[in-house]
Amino acid sequence: MQLTVDIGNTMAKLVFFGENEIVAYRYLIQTTIERSYDEHASSFLLFLRNNNISSSSVTAAIVSSVVPHLTPIFLQLIKNCFGIEAKVLGPGLKTGLAIHADNPKEVGADLIGDAVGAKTRYGHSVLVADMGTANKMVVLDDKGDFIGCSIGPGLGLGLRALVDFTAALTDVSLQIPPKVIGKNTPDCMNSGLLYGAICAIEGMASKIEKEVGYPLKKVLTGGYSSYVKDALPDFSYEPDLLAIGLLHILRRQGEK
Repeated sequence: MQLTVDIGNTMAKLVFFGENEIVAYRYLIQTTIERSYDEHASSFLLFLRNNNISSSSVTAAIVSSVVPHLTPIFLQLIKNCFGIEAKVLGPGLKTGLAIHADNPKEVGADLIGDAVGAKTRYGHSVLVADMGTANKMVVLDDKGDFIGCSIGPGLGLGLRALVDFTAALTDVSLQIPPKVIGKNTPDCMNSGLLYGAICAIEGMASKIEKEVGYPLKKVLTGGYSSYVKDALPDFSYEPDLLAIGLLHILRRQGEK
């Protein structure tokens, strides 16, 4: 198997790929600053045992990280569990993606992973809405090149801001309410957060298409995307898009 690791600000997602890009296993863990290597290792080893994944099962791995202090922890975890040195997505790694940005080195590993996944799946003229800790809108032009993105606060940040910075609003479970006009506090909050996110994604997609001057294939991904996927029928739902991108980047490293 081949392993992709996406270390985000809220969660780390490890995806084990078998033949023909079939996802064999997924492992998710919160990325908290306080968690030590030993705590990560204990939880991960339990997952491996429960799924009968041996130390020889994984032959190659790649890590994408937007949390620099966690990167060495996961690299060590992979080395200790599987005896291999994982690749780290960054400058010097072949991606097959042309990046048109003022400073290509500033483009986050998660954005590159999404873009490569989108290019692999859909070719060119693609808009990716990635709903994670931040909401990212990644754009590929009609040549399949990365031409930029937008970044805004995600659903989790929005919820935390409402709860932490208001006196009367309490925590709620995210779920789309039956109507936009809420009749109680949880529905009112969920309406603002979820319908607000839906409208923002649709509105940004419309503005981006107008700016590039041609229609775009629309893709939805990210940890919070499952809450709104049914309300965005124009978007193809790809929960493992970034992992697919990482897998293809990993496979390119042996090419000359």
